[in-house]
Amino acid sequence: MTQLNKIVKGALLTILIISIILVIYLVVIHNPGQDYTEFYIVDHNNNTTDFPINITQNSVEKIYIGITNQEHQDINYTIKVKKDNKTVFTNVKTLKDKENLQFPYYLDQTKTKGINQTITFELYKNDTDNPYRTLLLRYNVI
Repeated sequence: MTQLNKIVKGALLTILIISIILVIYLVVIHNPGQDYTEFYIVDHNNNTTDFPINITQNSVEKIYIGITNQEHQDINYTIKVKKDNKTVFTNVKTLKDKENLQFPYYLDQTKTKGINQTITFELYKNDTDNPYRTLLLRYNVI
């Protein structure tokens, strides 16, 4: 084997070892994934299948609002619930990475009869003016 072949084999082996180390670092150690926040509403059974659709006038229905922080850092969240563009509920909470918050919300905007009424749930991140996520719940007051 010539001296040149030994040098080429040594260089290729060194490049291979460095490449394996870099791949392991990027995939296993450094991979932060995508930054996002889960924002959801669920019914009294912790499902999305049995939301109150037809509500008796002047009654109260319970649903749950949930947030899960997947942002890889602590985030300040503000949740606003709006009915007819008026804020009827506000909650401010700081969540650590991977922390989950789920709390009950009592839907009591049932004084006026009507179909296709909408309540809006808005999630704000870090004191911004525009909502990060928005959810709508349509219901009928009978």
